[in-house]
Amino acid sequence: MTATKKLAKFVYELEFDHLSSEVQEHLHFCLLDAIGCGIYGSTKHWSQKVIKTFEDIVPKSDNQGAKIFGHSTNYTPDHAALINGTLIHCFEFDDLHKTAVIHPGAEIIPVLLALTDYLEMNGRNVTGKEFLTALAAGYEVGCHVGMLTGAEQLNRGFHPSATSGIFGAAAAGAKLLNLSEEEILHSIGIAGSQASGLMSAQYEAMVKRMNPGKAAQNGLLSVMLAKNGFTGITNVIEASYGGFAQTFADVHIKDTDFDNLGVDFETLNVGFKPYPCCGSNHTTIDCTLEMVKENGAAFKVEDIKEILIETTTATKHHVGWEYKASGAIAAQMNLQYATAVTLLDGECTVKQYEDRKIESENVNALIQKINIEPNLEFDKSGRSGRHHIRITTTFSDGTTKVKEKVHAKGSMVEPLTYQEVKSKFLNLVGNVYSEATSHALLDQLLTLETSSDVIKVFQIFHGELTKSG
Repeated sequence: MTATKKLAKFVYELEFDHLSSEVQEHLHFCLLDAIGCGIYGSTKHWSQKVIKTFEDIVPKSDNQGAKIFGHSTNYTPDHAALINGTLIHCFEFDDLHKTAVIHPGAEIIPVLLALTDYLEMNGRNVTGKEFLTALAAGYEVGCHVGMLTGAEQLNRGFHPSATSGIFGAAAAGAKLLNLSEEEILHSIGIAGSQASGLMSAQYEAMVKRMNPGKAAQNGLLSVMLAKNGFTGITNVIEASYGGFAQTFADVHIKDTDFDNLGVDFETLNVGFKPYPCCGSNHTTIDCTLEMVKENGAAFKVEDIKEILIETTTATKHHVGWEYKASGAIAAQMNLQYATAVTLLDGECTVKQYEDRKIESENVNALIQKINIEPNLEFDKSGRSGRHHIRITTTFSDGTTKVKEKVHAKGSMVEPLTYQEVKSKFLNLVGNVYSEATSHALLDQLLTLETSSDVIKVFQIFHGELTKSG
């Protein structure tokens, strides 16, 4: 059986009862974290530009359509998927599978939310178990494709979260629609031909935030096309000419690849971010926060003579480029900025990525003292050690401090506690909804498998919008 057919077979055969209690629990928190990020993301000005674009070009519907975070207007399901995927990813705070180099929630969950609305409009209620099973199918497919291709895609300049993530989006949507195994195969084959996303967006372009949203939209369209008999590339993953793995990553797919689908659940290795910036910055942020704690206070620019950060070559390419202030996206994707602002503020929260902070003379002065160099020894750890760093800080009095870390807080090795994920959710959602609504939504999401109609869960926050006008 070919790799692509293995994916389709896995999605078709997956049942809720196949998921261990540990996987089920983790899926709840994946959903919780993504929705929290999406609701917060609806408040950002670049998100409003995306929303306004669709309000300008698409007739509004007051009665039927799919919902988006933080707004009561209805949209077509594919447009809602694009917008919600953009909102989830719009502040670099969404979940991460480090080895696959993918933020699966931003591509997969918007498809399921939009299709839940679509199915409800067509007389079918989606149960919590159906939703979570489709969520698992999407996460597993997206992460497994990313495990094989993501690191090399990133090295080539593709945005793996979007390019690999589209397979997860299609798999999840196909499962929720109860497509046949053949239709699932074509959904995946159509999706692969639409994979796109460039990492050069990370330097200053808002479009980086939209890449996962586009993957969600295209994944949903792929499913609907396959449902209506449209065909895709049935060997899209492994084809030697024009196949996804060969074209995007120069990876040859082996006969044994994907044999562990349904055995080893990569969903469990999806981590949740404690800091709103690129995950490749997080090991350094952990170390700088340790230094602040040991110092008893945040540092001043004049306290520090110079800083050397040694990283893997992949991290150097991804976030170690010379920083130039050009908006929030560049700051969130840059290691020099993350290091400087954390040392000076003693924290790394959403406040550290506001415009006034990005333009701070002190932050930019300290950045000039930070150098980032690749350490070839760190590269020997492979993909799992991609975030390995060593930071050597030389202070103005001539003393030095060295800290080294391989795996960040929030990673699969040092995960956030579920209580920390809950607190993150409540803090994010509290920017838009009342405390009562935030807690009600949290409770409903964490018991979703008991729901006979998940649309009622999501109406908790849409209802407050309607009520408030």
